Amino acid sequence: MSEVESTFAPKDPAPWPDPTPEMLETPEFNAVWDCIKSWDICVPEVDGELYSGATGNHVRAILDALEMVG
Repeated sequence: MSEVESTFAPKDPAPWPDPTPEMLETPEFNAVWDCIKSWDICVPEVDGELYSGATGNHVRAILDALEMVG
């Protein structure tokens, strides 16, 4: 593997579930989506060191994290 590939490869890929169809209809999902939809996000455990546009997976990760604390 080249140095460039190793820099951008995920170190330890995390589970990255898609939102469920039911989640897509909730006010919580839509509120988070409206907030982050224009963001460029880097999740090193998933994308290595690359940035990408926000997706429903990012919203799902936020909602799952909030559920764990509350």
